[in-house]
Amino acid sequence: MNENRLQNATLLTWTLQVYRDFKRGITQTPHETAVAHSMQNHKEWWPDWEAFDRVSGVEDGTTTSRLVHIHHDAKVLLQVEQAEPKEIRGFYDALREKGFTEFECVHTIALGLTEEFAHTREHNEDFNAARYIERAAGHTKESLARPNMTRLAGVKAY
Repeated sequence: MNENRLQNATLLTWTLQVYRDFKRGITQTPHETAVAHSMQNHKEWWPDWEAFDRVSGVEDGTTTSRLVHIHHDAKVLLQVEQAEPKEIRGFYDALREKGFTEFECVHTIALGLTEEFAHTREHNEDFNAARYIERAAGHTKESLARPNMTRLAGVKAY
């Protein structure tokens, strides 16, 4: 993506361009690929992504929440792929070994990420990786102990 276009991009326009490029088969960075993959996992939002250019073009609260959700999913996907932090890859593998789908694994772990970001905003603190890992561990443990509850909830309400 060229530098001028990036400077004028909002999170929404950048994300939508990444998705369009992905669908066209344009080579992407690992981060861009993770964002596009996360968007693909949310088929319920595809009509919104496709229609955005034809509508008002103004982000609303729902759009912003979905963008944050997509980027949290993408962050977890990158952490799993790169095994950094290694604990996140371990949680993912433990969930997969018990039959959880990629979607369920990512969302289970992303709950911890979302909680940590919320904590940092509410308390005006820096992101704490150890606390994030602890939160993700708790959600993983809970999901492994009660897999049917995780699946019933759809693990996407964050």
